[in-house]
Amino acid sequence: MRTILSVAIIILASVIGFMMGAGMNEAMGGATLFATIAGFACTIQAIDSKKKR
Repeated sequence: MRTILSVAIIILASVIGFMMGAGMNEAMGGATLFATIAGFACTIQAIDSKKKR
C-alpha cells in the first residue's frame, strides 16, 4: 500500500512540476525536478518509518 501511495505522490508531483515548468518554458525540467524531490522525500519517509518500528 505504501508503494502505491509513493508512486501516486511522485506522479502527482511530476504533473504539477510539468505544469509549473511549462510556464517557464522548461516543462520536462520542472517535471523531473518535482518528481526527484518527491522520490527522495518518499524514500526518506520509508526509511524513517522502518526505524520507528
